[in-house]
Amino acid sequence: MIKLRNLLLAAVGLTAAGCKSDFLTGGDLNTDPNRPSEATANQLFAASEGAIWALLGSDPARVTGMWAREFAGGQNQYQSIYNYLYDEGIQSGFNIGLYAAGGLVDIVRAETIAKAENNFALLGIVQVQEAITMGTGADLFGDLVYSHALSNEENPPLDNQLAVYDSVQKVLTAAIANMASTAATSSPPAGSDLVYGGDTGLWTALAHTLKARFYLHTAEVRPGAYAQALAEAQLGISSDGGNYFGAFTTSAAETNFYYQFEVTAGRAGYLIPDAQFVALLESRNDPRRAQYFNGGATRLSDARLAPNFPQPFVTYDENTLIWAEAAYRTGNQATALTKLNEERANHGLAPEVIAGQQLLNEILVEKYIADFQLGHEAWNDYKRTCTPNFAPTQAGQKMPGRMYYDPNERFTNTNIPPAGQGFNGSRNPNDPANAVSDGTGQACLAG
Repeated sequence: MIKLRNLLLAAVGLTAAGCKSDFLTGGDLNTDPNRPSEATANQLFAASEGAIWALLGSDPARVTGMWAREFAGGQNQYQSIYNYLYDEGIQSGFNIGLYAAGGLVDIVRAETIAKAENNFALLGIVQVQEAITMGTGADLFGDLVYSHALSNEENPPLDNQLAVYDSVQKVLTAAIANMASTAATSSPPAGSDLVYGGDTGLWTALAHTLKARFYLHTAEVRPGAYAQALAEAQLGISSDGGNYFGAFTTSAAETNFYYQFEVTAGRAGYLIPDAQFVALLESRNDPRRAQYFNGGATRLSDARLAPNFPQPFVTYDENTLIWAEAAYRTGNQATALTKLNEERANHGLAPEVIAGQQLLNEILVEKYIADFQLGHEAWNDYKRTCTPNFAPTQAGQKMPGRMYYDPNERFTNTNIPPAGQGFNGSRNPNDPANAVSDGTGQACLAG
């Protein structure tokens, strides 16, 4: 089995300094003496798995977790970011990391090898990795170099964020079809897949949940996406056994990213529970209060701060609540209530008997709670729904709606405008300003 150490070392490369936009093809890409010249598709898959966990579980997740007011900034730069004082450096190279080692360049290499070998199972699984990477990139940064990536162009153009989402949906559709192949040449990466063990059924369910997630991210400007999300959620992750997570261990280079940040890097007190989130959990007598935080609500719980905590990134709870919200948005309140109560039962909570806007509000608040540490989903949902309608950390300001591109990319690609201008501003195309909260109908405070 490929060691997790190698996966996470590959992920660390995502935080390196940026380089020219044409670094994706030719030149050092083919001759770098520190990289194997003949990597297998399984090895490339493993490197991408570690990089995806870093994308979903490290710097961007901590920052967006603060903006969504589930975490707070306790000291130093985290206190500043929590209070909306941030610049191009906050995401530590993750824009470039979408393309670098473990990112799109390795994913496309793996796809090319899998196609040549008629290995449709592996091809489909790697295509799911491509979708997670580029769909999450669109969530964070908006417009992206995608259709012109890996082209060796000088100053490649960026695709509109919604076009990126459309491309991601096509990749996921192709992935599902490839994983359904019964060709004798298909061979999933059982030995190198530390999450699903190469189980194409579990990867297929994940693909459907990802389709539902990314449809939801466009629904504020494309209301028809709720029906699409509903159809996909019905085929998505159907139990906790299908959750997609980071398979961390207690070995030094294989630990959970929150443990690395707080314990290994010695940054205890930088990232702390947000008082409003703790109060919300306590007001609802939610058992996840004890699962998420320690008794004094000063840090993560011992379980979640353990080096080998299997950090979830896409879950049955998320899929169930997408199903609930999408059913409500398409006029089926009975199904919406059923799915809400299914998720509540999964946490030992009593069923609700509610309807109308109160039902929608409860679905969105429940999803906000279930989204905790789930990559960037609490932030994405708040941008779309302004629910729960929490106040901004700075009176009179709005929660940041996007991350800036890496400055080194901007310096070398003239198609990227300066920070704060054009599409490198405060909001992405899928995120118009909210006048009111979807859950309460009251004026939106932070979005």
